[in-house]
Amino acid sequence: MLSFDIVAQILWTSFATSSYFVLFALAFALVLKVNRAFNFAQAAMMTVAFYAAYTCVALWGLPGWVGFAAALAASIILAIVIEVFGFRTLRRRRADQIFVFIFTLIVSEVVAFLAMLVFGTWPSTIFPSLFWPVTLVGNVAVSQWDIPAVGVAVSSVVVLFGFLRFTRTGQFMVAVADNPDLAELYGIAKQRIYLATMLTAAVLVALGMFLYGTRAQVQPTTAIDLMLFAIAATIIGGIGNLWGAALTAVVLGVVQNSSVLFIPSEWQGFLLYLFLFVAIVFLPNGVKLPARRRLTRKTVAPDLVGAGSQES
Repeated sequence: MLSFDIVAQILWTSFATSSYFVLFALAFALVLKVNRAFNFAQAAMMTVAFYAAYTCVALWGLPGWVGFAAALAASIILAIVIEVFGFRTLRRRRADQIFVFIFTLIVSEVVAFLAMLVFGTWPSTIFPSLFWPVTLVGNVAVSQWDIPAVGVAVSSVVVLFGFLRFTRTGQFMVAVADNPDLAELYGIAKQRIYLATMLTAAVLVALGMFLYGTRAQVQPTTAIDLMLFAIAATIIGGIGNLWGAALTAVVLGVVQNSSVLFIPSEWQGFLLYLFLFVAIVFLPNGVKLPARRRLTRKTVAPDLVGAGSQES
């Protein structure tokens, strides 16, 4: 029989590990919102970010911060290449979305194949051990990985919100997302904004993949599964709704990881495809909350005016 302590431990661990899911979902949803592209090449960015950090830390013995810097640089460089030589070329040629999809999928598969050739298929981690020191909070074990990971995810959400809301580039991203042609008419260089969006996504990807690589084993094809999770969160959260995607990523992460309470652990991978199936078939427009009906001055004013005219 499950005790309260066991359930609390699993829920906390599930919540902490959902931190990188939030970052992956935000990166995917942001590019989809602004660039209007299903960036399946995000899996390639995730792969190069991990193996750049892995090479620096695990193979060369450099400090962890150097590994993160390498992951960030690798993700940004690939993001620039994908945008400038891929998306920009396809937009200039007015390519259909199916060709954009094929292009991004090929990029991810090629990078995964190259990673197999260079690093092999054996699971790898950035640090030699995945075991982190723990502190008991009540009867719940909180590792030294958990708090920084949650802090990074929360900080990233806050910073991204502030960036989109208060900075000039962020406001331009919102304008291009709403209407790229009208934004360009007002003097916004939409090609630069598309690039800025890819760079922002690259930072989120590097953060998420570094967290994941210090918590779990990674293979060259791991990023593709993680990207599918981000796609499911983006669809269920509502395409174009960044914060819905982030919240959905947390919910799906907790559900998937805490599913060990009810099903064998080997079935956890199946839940990912179940999420994706439900998202595509039943929730293509995301979860729609019921609208609240509120009485406003705009709706009351005409009635009062009409009543006043009848009395007069």
